[in-house]
Amino acid sequence: MNKKNRIARIFALLLSCILLFSSCASSAGETLMSLGNAKISVNMYRLWLSRVKGAYGGADDSVWQETNDDGRTYDEIFTEYVTQNAKTFLCALYEFDKLGLKLPDAEKEKIENTMNEILTERAGGSKSELNSMLANYGVNYNILKEIYTIEAKTAYLEEYLFGEGGTEKITDEQRDEYYKSEYVRIKQIFFYTANKPVTDNEGNYTYDDEGCVVTRDYTEEEIAEQKEKAALITASLTSGQDFDLLMAQSEDAASQSYPNGYYFTRSSQYVAEVVGAAFSLSEGEFTTVESEYGIHIIKRLPLDEKGYAAKTNADFFTDFEDNLRTGLFTARLVAYEDDIKINESLLRKYSVASSASNSYY
Repeated sequence: MNKKNRIARIFALLLSCILLFSSCASSAGETLMSLGNAKISVNMYRLWLSRVKGAYGGADDSVWQETNDDGRTYDEIFTEYVTQNAKTFLCALYEFDKLGLKLPDAEKEKIENTMNEILTERAGGSKSELNSMLANYGVNYNILKEIYTIEAKTAYLEEYLFGEGGTEKITDEQRDEYYKSEYVRIKQIFFYTANKPVTDNEGNYTYDDEGCVVTRDYTEEEIAEQKEKAALITASLTSGQDFDLLMAQSEDAASQSYPNGYYFTRSSQYVAEVVGAAFSLSEGEFTTVESEYGIHIIKRLPLDEKGYAAKTNADFFTDFEDNLRTGLFTARLVAYEDDIKINESLLRKYSVASSASNSYY
């Protein structure tokens, strides 16, 4: 697995992990960070580090000492990731208390049920046995419960502020600003060089018993033919021919369903080379990108007015509101970060690489 794919996989796994952060009483351990009366202990920090370690499964520990393109090790990158999340969620705890919010009884009951399930399933109802297991990650039953409480508090705070009927109504101006700052729009002309679809006598795709399109490898001669097609398209575009007219030669059948083109953010789950190239282009520019799938000739287009609201674009904006809300929520919390007090010497003692691997708690 190459470095770019490795780090992309780790980030994808991290996106599926819930990193939870909490204030703590003195019984939770030595204070690592504080903001007003909100505190995070080093014990909690150790658990969050262990979650990141666990997110990458049983990988060899040497992966954490490999370096990214910027010269940092993956251990440094993801330890900083946890530290930043700790700061952000510490600010959420501070804001929760500042607004005088209380966690609803229904949420408290969910937490109790979760803890009871863990106690029963993992330790047969014995807290001492469970605490022995949790000690590997620097916590105990009470600290773990507090972490789950903070998860609920953080989610409740975001909903209170930016949810439906929240105190901070999201405006169309904010939607437009987010859309323009985070998205690009492209159209593409695509030629396969791998996984050639097998068609019937009428040119229709054929499918296997599981409903997947049947494919085969391209021959060297066929790949050369595809590259020649792409070269002719590029030459035509360079001479000023219309991109939309040339799209009739594309083998990207999906584009027919999206007449306005494709919309990407930097984290879009599409061909990584295409997404990266899209953001490097200026509006009106085109380029050719080769991927493991084939040859992509892409052109960056201006964002259409309120493209996020168009029904024909809906597939690209399924998480638009949620991501905007999270962005606004995070930006609100970041305003408090300069006031956070951190025990730097204590912070430097721990990292993802030195943590136990935790994929359960």
